[in-house]
Amino acid sequence: MDAVLERLQELESKVREALKELTQVRSEREALREQVQSLKQELRSRDQELTGFRAEREKEDGEAQRLRKEREEIRTRVEGLLAEVARLEAKVEGGS
Repeated sequence: MDAVLERLQELESKVREALKELTQVRSEREALREQVQSLKQELRSRDQELTGFRAEREKEDGEAQRLRKEREEIRTRVEGLLAEVARLEAKVEGGS
């Protein structure tokens, strides 16, 4: 009978040990789930930030293109004005 009681105590001890480990594993699993949720939220936030940066870059690219076109138009006008000035100077010098 003592052997049976000893065996039952061993089993009870092992069951308690297993329950303790199970509780610990569940706790760790919950912590990992929370960490995964936090990382997912951070990823969503960064995706939104990236989308904002892309939109901003596209806007700036459009602005840069507009400015380059405007610069080219101004350059063309200035070259035309310089040509007109040169023509007038030549006319004035030729008329003198």
